[in-house]
Amino acid sequence: MKDQFRLEYDLAFLTSPAAAGRLSGTKDARKVADYLLAELDSLGFDSAFQPVTVPAARLTSTPRLIAGTQAFSPRRDFAELTAFSAGGRVTGQLLVVREDDLLRPEDFNGRVILLPERPQGFNLAETVKTAVEMGVAALLVEHGEPEWFHKTVYTGNGRIPVLRVKKSVAEKLSNMNDANVELELPLQHGTLPCNNVLGFLHGASDDFTLALTAHYDHLGDDPGGVRFLGAFDNASGVVTVLSVARELAKEKMPFNLLVAFLTGEESGLWGAKQLIANPPAPLSAVINLDGIGSESKLNALRLGHRQRGDPLAELGEEILSKHGIQGQWVGGSDDSSAFISKGIPTLGLGQQPTGQARSVMHTPLDTRESLYIETIRDGVEVLVEIVKTVDPKGLRRSLGSQIQLKEKNHVHTK
Repeated sequence: MKDQFRLEYDLAFLTSPAAAGRLSGTKDARKVADYLLAELDSLGFDSAFQPVTVPAARLTSTPRLIAGTQAFSPRRDFAELTAFSAGGRVTGQLLVVREDDLLRPEDFNGRVILLPERPQGFNLAETVKTAVEMGVAALLVEHGEPEWFHKTVYTGNGRIPVLRVKKSVAEKLSNMNDANVELELPLQHGTLPCNNVLGFLHGASDDFTLALTAHYDHLGDDPGGVRFLGAFDNASGVVTVLSVARELAKEKMPFNLLVAFLTGEESGLWGAKQLIANPPAPLSAVINLDGIGSESKLNALRLGHRQRGDPLAELGEEILSKHGIQGQWVGGSDDSSAFISKGIPTLGLGQQPTGQARSVMHTPLDTRESLYIETIRDGVEVLVEIVKTVDPKGLRRSLGSQIQLKEKNHVHTK
């Protein structure tokens, strides 16, 4: 009961107004980092911050989009495309462009272009590049009919404002050709200093270090009051790993245990890359958790790989199976992919949200109330068992055999 209260308390803090969406480099993310450091310290871990410089796209005030006399709502009606967009203030006439329209290049210069329908095979990057070359002032692209637009903080080198607009909004704007448009997108691209939060627990032997990782950063609240709590992504993973750390700290492990709460995942896995480049001890194996609790029962978890071959992932599948949980051979673009790319045995755990659970990702709907605490508690139990089952010698033997097999196959294919 005490452990469940502690888990729920952690989750409440990470998704509270005080955390304000945990965007890397903000004072709110620093509050969370301080909290996690203090928790690891209280458990007897050697805890420390690891500096990370994280690039991200950040809104500094509320975006505006007005066409004629019609004002539209940010995040509901439209949203920035950070990887392709610059910030700025634009005024100009609206030009509605459809796939078969016959227009001269000079027709685009200085105009706010609306693409009310994305043609088949639509390439956004090439479209933005062409728009810049033709002197377009800003680009609006129809992007379905979501309840809320997903938010991202990936930074790019965009030169004009680029917005997604709801299909119903695009239909309204289609009837407003030549209307005056005012667009203000206070989007700031830049890097800010952040921290990974590390806790190191020496084991009976120092020749093997298992890292348990989860990213604590999220997207940050929007100026103007739209909140991004990031409960599933990834407060759920953080509280699970912290609960596992509480369990494992009660006994002497046969190997070193490194608990790492990582920053910068949402804009390019920066915390994971920094940990790989500067680990407190060589990383022998990694278990990463990104997203748990989206469904009422823990029926399945992805393993972070598209196919068998990683000995730690295969061990994870075996333990999950004992608990009636399907191990899914599914890869991803979360922090686990950074460790896998460096050849480190890695188990990249997480639930694959489907249906409604999937639609809340990166939206204000990803709240504590949308999670199932019992599922997270089951995740704690199975993760503790996986860690306790790790056999460094067996893992090395399995990894060595696979390397020899790959080398043999490589020789044969020459």
